[in-house]
Amino acid sequence: MARFMGFLIPVLMLALYLGACSSAPHKQGDSNQATLTAVDSAVIKDALEKMNMPQDLDVAHESFIRAQEMELRGEKQLAEVFWQRAYDADPGNRYLAFNVAARLFAHGNDSAALAVARKASGYKGPVLTSQLELLAKLYVKEGIADSARKYFKVALDSSHNQDMTLLYDYSLFLEAVQDKKELVKVYDALLPQTNYIQSLFARQLNILLELGKDSAIVELFGKAYDALGDKELLVKMVQGLAMQKRNAEVRAIADTITGNTEQDEAIINTALMTFGDRDREAAFKFLKKKVYKDSLRTPVMFYYLGSYEFAMGERDSAKVHLGDVYLKLGKTPAYAAQACRALSGIAFAEDNKKEGLRYAELADSLQLSGDKDFLAMAYGYAGVYDKAYVLLDSMMAVWSHWTPMAGVADSATVAIMRKKASRAHRQLQHSYAQILLMEARDIEDDGKADTLKRSRAKEARTKAELFWESMLMADSTDMFVRSLMAMNLERLGRYDESFRMFEYLLQNAAQARLDWPELLNYYGYSLIDLNRSPEEVEKGFQMVVKALEMEGDSPSEAFLDSKAWALFRKGNYEEALSTMKLIKSKHFENDYVYWEHLAAIQNALGKKSDATKSYKKLLKLRPNHPAAKEFLGKKK
Repeated sequence: MARFMGFLIPVLMLALYLGACSSAPHKQGDSNQATLTAVDSAVIKDALEKMNMPQDLDVAHESFIRAQEMELRGEKQLAEVFWQRAYDADPGNRYLAFNVAARLFAHGNDSAALAVARKASGYKGPVLTSQLELLAKLYVKEGIADSARKYFKVALDSSHNQDMTLLYDYSLFLEAVQDKKELVKVYDALLPQTNYIQSLFARQLNILLELGKDSAIVELFGKAYDALGDKELLVKMVQGLAMQKRNAEVRAIADTITGNTEQDEAIINTALMTFGDRDREAAFKFLKKKVYKDSLRTPVMFYYLGSYEFAMGERDSAKVHLGDVYLKLGKTPAYAAQACRALSGIAFAEDNKKEGLRYAELADSLQLSGDKDFLAMAYGYAGVYDKAYVLLDSMMAVWSHWTPMAGVADSATVAIMRKKASRAHRQLQHSYAQILLMEARDIEDDGKADTLKRSRAKEARTKAELFWESMLMADSTDMFVRSLMAMNLERLGRYDESFRMFEYLLQNAAQARLDWPELLNYYGYSLIDLNRSPEEVEKGFQMVVKALEMEGDSPSEAFLDSKAWALFRKGNYEEALSTMKLIKSKHFENDYVYWEHLAAIQNALGKKSDATKSYKKLLKLRPNHPAAKEFLGKKK
């Protein structure tokens, strides 16, 4: 009663004051007449507001205490009653108003909750993150996206992006409105707080892939690795860096690796792939450091080392390390089979065909007869063409009549399967064509081959052309196939067709990943050797010079031979001979073309004695060579 009287007295005084003002007669020109000031108006407004907003702070405080007490006891319904009573007693209290709004929202009375919360947002008092979050959720329920976004952002700013529940709720809202750019930022803040939980991590990764944010993907894997220490994440990060050509970063990470896990091996392998063909020396040095200094001496690392040793010409060491891989990884077919493949390649490079076939057959058996393509190529290298063709024909029968498995109804899956089958078929056609060319070259290089055998060589080349035409029908952009066709047409004597295809390749050079020095030399030498006109010879000469320039400080000796032959055709005999003298490789001892060129140049310079020796060497390699027979016949 005392509180009520305390409130009533000023109201009564105000009423008396107002009454006095209204009953007093108006006196014209009375300077002492009472007038309402700005302060008076404020007092009246405040009093009227209090009259419309009854307030009992004692009741409010007591009800607040009782509400919390009931909640602690688990008496939720009673707690609700006391929360409402506290709000009724102090309706201008921001904290109590939002508390009531939250309970209305929990009971599904969204519209009433929003009305209370909106009104309460104008009340004085501390602005809590939970209040802003409630407004955001209520606006979501009402479908007012702009307001929801506004309050989510304000709430997150208030919590400094540390409220995990709020971040998650905001992410659900962003998923609903499909704001992926903002969602990436929210997940970036949420993931560390959830310890990079798999579901959120996968979702973030998918969004970044959709948006094409490659650098952000790499950073995501890096942050996850730092948080979890999972080496698989580091592998993914390194692979991402490699895809972005951030080679220095890849190698820096690989340089820190000293473990022997599969993940460590994968990182080293990725680092090795960042070295191009021209950086082979640097790659080899890097690999030797990892093996010998950092002690990464696993069978897989020895496989890498042996492969590089083979490529760098260190065959003895390569055979030791690759042999060790085969013996230790016999139960791990993939690397053991690859080691056997490499050992097969070494054997063939050393002209040990029997050993080459043995390792090729071992590779096939380790892969449970899944390496037939390589085995067929090995038979080709060994000159066992009948066995090669039997294998190839059996595989061709499978892929040329391939159909999807029964029960596969998904069109997308069928399309993927057809694409893989088509790729496998093209690879098999390519292998078949390559072996046909091997047989043709063997016959053509045999100086004693009769007309029947030479006819077989032409037949093999013609059949290879059919395979390539079929491959181009499946993929007309395959420039490598076109380059093979261009060379093959030249060997078949179809020069104009060959040269048109070479010109097409040169015009589309930017699209093709080819061995351009080799291509330029082949085309150039063909023009030089055919010798149809001085213009074509000069054109061929310039191509060979360009090829040599592209080779740099280590020019191919085959290219030097082409250059010397061009100089001979141009009548520059002295320079031609000087160029031939730059060829030092023992490989040319059994190359009849080399002796053919050298003998012709020596003869043109009047060096009859030297020419005689060269033509005799040529005649041993090619007993029916017309130029050799003519020169040596004249001499006799």
